[in-house]
Amino acid sequence: MEQTVFSERKQRILSTMIDMYIATGEPVGSKLLADALGNAVSSATIRNEMAELSAAGLLTQPHTSAGRVPTAPAFRLYIDRLMPRRPLSLEQRREIDRVLASAGSDPDRLVRVAADVLAAMTGCAAVSTAPSEQGATVRRLEVMYISPRMAAVVLMTASGVIRNRLCSFDRPVSAAALYETAAQLEACFGGRPLSDITLPAVQGMVLSFGEEGLCRMPILTALLELASEATATEVNLKGQLNLLQCPDYNAECALRLLGFLSHSELLTAMLTPPTDGVQVLLGSESVRPELDGSSLVMAHYRGGNGGEGALGVIGPQRMNYAATIPRMEYLASALSRLLGRLAQ
Repeated sequence: MEQTVFSERKQRILSTMIDMYIATGEPVGSKLLADALGNAVSSATIRNEMAELSAAGLLTQPHTSAGRVPTAPAFRLYIDRLMPRRPLSLEQRREIDRVLASAGSDPDRLVRVAADVLAAMTGCAAVSTAPSEQGATVRRLEVMYISPRMAAVVLMTASGVIRNRLCSFDRPVSAAALYETAAQLEACFGGRPLSDITLPAVQGMVLSFGEEGLCRMPILTALLELASEATATEVNLKGQLNLLQCPDYNAECALRLLGFLSHSELLTAMLTPPTDGVQVLLGSESVRPELDGSSLVMAHYRGGNGGEGALGVIGPQRMNYAATIPRMEYLASALSRLLGRLAQ
C-alpha cells in the first residue's frame, strides 16, 4: 500500500467514512462526507482521495452511481490505528457492575450473565466460556441422604464452582453409611486437584470399601462424572436471534452463521488461544467460511483458580467497535475481579 494512503487527510476521510457507514449501513458519497467534515475539504478533493483509497483496496463501490463502503482491510486499519479510544463512563461501569452483582456468589451464573450483558449491550450474538478448572482443587465433597435408595453427590471446587448429581441404589442404604462414605471421600480427595479424581482412583476406593464397595459404586460413579463435568469447558451462547434481525445478513447468511454458532466445540477452539487485551478477527481472518462478512471480538479473563475463560461478540463486520471494545475490556476485568473474590 502506498505511503500516501496514510496521509493525515486520507486517514481522516477514511475514519469519518467508516464511522458513517457503521452508523447507517449505507454507502457514503463525497457530498455527505464533505458535510460530515464541516466542508473543510471540498467534494472534488474527497472524490479524488476516495478514488486513491479504492485503488489501495480500502474502499469498494457497490454500484456505479452509489457511494463507497469500507473493505475488511479498511476496518483493520480503522481498529488498529484510526478508531477513537474512549473509556466507559462511570455510569456505564456501574450499570455493568449492577447486572453482574445480580448473579450473587455463583461463579457459573456470573459467567452466563456476562454473555447476557454483552448480547444486550451490542445487539449481536455473545458467548462466554467458564474458566478452565483443570488446575482447580476440591474444596468440599458431600453425599446427601434423600431416601433409602437415593442420594445427591455435591462437589465444590476451590474457585466456588458447584456441581451436583443424583444417584440411586439397588438396595436401601442408611444415612449413616452415606455420611461415612462422604467422610472417606473428603479424606481421600479434599484439597487435592480435580485431576486426581480418575477412574483408577475410584476403582481403588471401591476396593477399600470392601464388601460395601459395589453398593457405594453409584456414589463414586457420580463423583467421577462430576469431576469430568467440572473440568469441561462450558459455553454460554446468547443473543443468536439478534443476528436474524440484523440488516447486514440475508436469510442464507444468517442461517449459516447460526449453524456455526450451534457447534460449541468450534466456538471453544476459536476462543481458546490466549490473547492480551481485546482481539478482533475480521471475516476471513477467522479462517471460518461461515464468518465471512462477520467479526469476532474476544477477550480473556482470569478465574478464581488461575484458569482463563473467554468472552466473545459475533456480529456483522459493520460493528460499532468503538463502543464494543471498551465494554469488553471492562467486562473481562470485572469478571476477573469478582471471580477472584469468590475464590477467597
